[in-house]
Amino acid sequence: MVDIKEKYKDLQPLPCGIQDFEKIRTNGLLYADKTEYVYKLANDPNGEVYFLGRPRRFGKSLFLSTLECYFNARKDLFEGLKIMDLEQKWIKYEVLRFDLSGCKTVIELRSSITHSIVEYEEKYNIKHNEHFEIKDRFSSVIKTAANGEQQRVVVLFDEYDSALQQTLYNEEEHEKMRDFYRSFFAVLKSESHYIFKIFLTGIMKFTQLSLFSVLNNIKILSANDEYAGVCGFTHEELQSCLRRHVERLADASEMTYNQAYQSIIDRYDSYSFSKNLTKVINPYSLLNALADCELNNYWTISGSTKVLMDTIDSGEHQMPNWECEYMDKLALEGNDADRKNLVLSLYQTGYLTIKKYEKETQTYILAVPNSEVKEAISKLLIPRLLEKDDNIVNNNILNFKRNFILGDEEKAMQFLQALVAGTPYSQDNTSKAIEERFQFIIMQVLFLCGFKPQSEVSIATGRMDIVCKTKWKNAIFELKMTSNGGLDAASEQIADRKYAAPFLTDDKELLTFAIEFDAKDKELKRWRIEKVEAY
Repeated sequence: MVDIKEKYKDLQPLPCGIQDFEKIRTNGLLYADKTEYVYKLANDPNGEVYFLGRPRRFGKSLFLSTLECYFNARKDLFEGLKIMDLEQKWIKYEVLRFDLSGCKTVIELRSSITHSIVEYEEKYNIKHNEHFEIKDRFSSVIKTAANGEQQRVVVLFDEYDSALQQTLYNEEEHEKMRDFYRSFFAVLKSESHYIFKIFLTGIMKFTQLSLFSVLNNIKILSANDEYAGVCGFTHEELQSCLRRHVERLADASEMTYNQAYQSIIDRYDSYSFSKNLTKVINPYSLLNALADCELNNYWTISGSTKVLMDTIDSGEHQMPNWECEYMDKLALEGNDADRKNLVLSLYQTGYLTIKKYEKETQTYILAVPNSEVKEAISKLLIPRLLEKDDNIVNNNILNFKRNFILGDEEKAMQFLQALVAGTPYSQDNTSKAIEERFQFIIMQVLFLCGFKPQSEVSIATGRMDIVCKTKWKNAIFELKMTSNGGLDAASEQIADRKYAAPFLTDDKELLTFAIEFDAKDKELKRWRIEKVEAY
């Protein structure tokens, strides 16, 4: 047996949770070289203000930290990296950096910015007066740092939209937040002749702010092909600088390198943020998996955001088709915050990603990126949708799985019945919308069980609501509301359209589930399970 610790004792340490470029470089931690993007942005003659949108824990803060070190002319930190072959001048700029993450109220936001302003006032020997407005103090810091226009400054905002997200569903607090942002960010316009570059990162863009409506020629990098690989790990980086870490995972899991590599791809890969479909891997999940030598679910911990949970709680939306959602090019590339657009919010927060771009129609096709996110959707959203305690939900799902696998499908359905009892509706109370909501819930339950469900599966004779394949059996689910014919209508549709026919050649047990939902009582009312024999 391989002695993992001995074989990999000289392996370069991974920067799990570390978003500080200087700390990574001085401590000899692994760094995937993104410095060509730094050089390209810094030397772009046609841009002064940039916004990069990416989901949480996707490396935005590290990229901003790298920019900060570059503009501080910390050449010593870049030895051996690509930028050393590109940059010759290494001009030093004064850098003003603000981290706005974690602010939930205007008071917290003002306090966070004030704290940063005070630090810069002390650095530049500015006599501050706490009675002055924060925007005036910010203006003074910019002018002083620029040293009478002898040296323009660089301004960096990390997670600039965090506070706006927190208040998106609180109109009064959100308006206060917008007013503060407008006042504060207006300084960037009035003092623009002192500023060389402005960079902002976040999840979404709020167009109603002065920052995006007043400043000229802001460049949105979020869906830009040239910057598709700026955050996260590309396949090339996984195979090069992370190769030995993948080998260690393979040895620890008793897999071949190719098996370990493919497992990583299946679980953490397939994020795309532009038309060229450059694939990148969530860095937070990947680094933790390689450090732990375990393919665990890290997205459940890192991936939920308040704005998404608030959107779900609002009840204004039906759940999307996780395997195929369409979005207009302008809507996606604009990246604007819109609480009425659940699909856009899911894309911005990383629950959906680009799978294809149709040039003819200028349409993006979105889907869930990988199995880790699918599992997180079930664990995070199902209890929210059902408005039930997590433990109750998980217990019912576990019992459904156990009985389904052991062959007691009737008992399994009883646990499913208990799970969906009293399911709340969205604002759309049509029979079709309610049926889709129940269908979505059953899909997630089947997925959480480790099965492979597919919704709206088309065959020559019709379209099946759900097809579920397991190691032991195949199952077809047809759902009907009581008002739409109920149990008998579901059974007749399965039989009349010969839904079982395509699966009869599989060497597995085949079952059909006709299920009736009652909208009035909000329950899974009746079901009929039939075992299908070969013709």
